[in-house]
Amino acid sequence: MSTKRPLLEIRDLDVSFQTQKDPLRIVHGLSLTLEQGETIGIVGESGSGKSVTSLAVMGLLPQPTGFISNGEILLDGRKISGLKEKEMRKLRGNEISMIFQEPMTSLNPVFTIGDQLSEPLKQHTKLNRKERKTKIIDILKTVGIPRPEQIIHEYPHQLSGGMRQRIMISLAMLGEPKLLIADEPTTALDVTIQAQILDLIRRINEKKNTSVMLITHDLGVVAEICDKVAVMYAGEIVEYTDVRTLFDKPLHPYTQGLIASMPDKNERKGELYSIPGNVPRPTELPQGCHFSTRCPLAMERCHQESPPIISSGGNHTVKCWLHDSAVKKEGEEAKEQLVEKEEEYNVRHAITS
Repeated sequence: MSTKRPLLEIRDLDVSFQTQKDPLRIVHGLSLTLEQGETIGIVGESGSGKSVTSLAVMGLLPQPTGFISNGEILLDGRKISGLKEKEMRKLRGNEISMIFQEPMTSLNPVFTIGDQLSEPLKQHTKLNRKERKTKIIDILKTVGIPRPEQIIHEYPHQLSGGMRQRIMISLAMLGEPKLLIADEPTTALDVTIQAQILDLIRRINEKKNTSVMLITHDLGVVAEICDKVAVMYAGEIVEYTDVRTLFDKPLHPYTQGLIASMPDKNERKGELYSIPGNVPRPTELPQGCHFSTRCPLAMERCHQESPPIISSGGNHTVKCWLHDSAVKKEGEEAKEQLVEKEEEYNVRHAITS
């Protein structure tokens, strides 16, 4: 276990949004840590709270509607949750950067690529115009952009989706941040370009020792580049461990369902498995475990009480009653009583017949 101070610490985080009545919690008691140079995957279906978590870390929750209602976020030991916007601007693009989900809507259509890439350098460095141009061309070469000298004079609409995503990555990496957040960086890209983008993020992680928080719904992506993974469902982390353990020994029924629904390229199947139902809306969360209405293994207790976070040895935690020792004992005792009753019935039946 590392004795270093984590680069990113999220402690018991609640994120809420103001409604016409009362504030509505979207993220519930989320805690995780990320070491320098590590890559963590945050996975789950749409509506699980992944992107809201990333926006909370970036200090980009829509104001005044969205806000952190509990907990704290620390970057390199410094509390950044609650910082004023002016202070957060100094951090963004400098110590912490984000690759957004849609490169076409994230880039400004009326400014050239060069103008957009020079803006963070104006904000965070004292480089002159010539030095900024040199640095921009260097970073474009690093991310695999061909003919960067011409590209800087072009507009976003003149580039392909893969090229725009590379521009977004170069924009995020200009300030050489300690933490890079990638929100669904391969969405809407074809398979070949997806592989190139993932390889690029991996190389940035290795060469620059940059910590990466990868937001995705694709467990295949997580298996490829992540060190550890947090599985989110309905605003909560339901399972948290290293990536090898997650695939070798998934504990939560939701994680097991996600893995079971992955297509196997080496095996032809009929219909792919899918988890029944949908992620509940924040206003319609079931009592007890949030996954209880979709879980094939749900017990009566699952519908009544929210499960605690249970350690399964090492750094593996799961939020599920199935792994609570007291519940296991109750289940085993119930099975024993059932067997005894069946045996007693069989004996009586044999005597009377």
